[in-house]
Amino acid sequence: MSYPGRDTSFLPNSTALPYNIGDMVTEPSSQANERFRAAYWLAFRELDTLRLRQWERSRLTLPQLRILFQIRRSPGVTTGQLAKTVGITASTTSGLVTKLVDAGLVGRGQVSEDRRQIPLELTEVGRALAGELAEYSQPFLDRLAAALGDDVEDVIAALDVLARASDLVREDGESAGAGSA
Repeated sequence: MSYPGRDTSFLPNSTALPYNIGDMVTEPSSQANERFRAAYWLAFRELDTLRLRQWERSRLTLPQLRILFQIRRSPGVTTGQLAKTVGITASTTSGLVTKLVDAGLVGRGQVSEDRRQIPLELTEVGRALAGELAEYSQPFLDRLAAALGDDVEDVIAALDVLARASDLVREDGESAGAGSA
């Protein structure tokens, strides 16, 4: 199946996506959907425990953490770019950035008339916190990869397919005006 304008080379030939981008796409069987949902939520619940511990330790809200880590991944990003990447409104993003600036975790670059266009960077304190949170999860993820043993490469490939398919679904929803998921 071809999807105009989309790189789908990462998808296995047998992959059927449950949405329409251009051509009609056959949905997976309801049994496959049920198995996927059950496996997804089981893995999510198990792995989310670690993220929630990090959140509690940082004393930041989850949206603030999302902004903090996105700035870490993309130094110099603007509030407008953050809003688009994270999938929330510019005004909400601006409020979150202001709270992180007030907490001394994020610094703003050169002042512009439009605060959405000011480049953002983590401060020393922000880099230390983001590094501490990332280091907290590293040993767990290393043990998890070791526990997967020979299956780790298959899991990596499956997670890559899942992330890319998720991006396609989100982009398709945004282009259809449905907003982000």
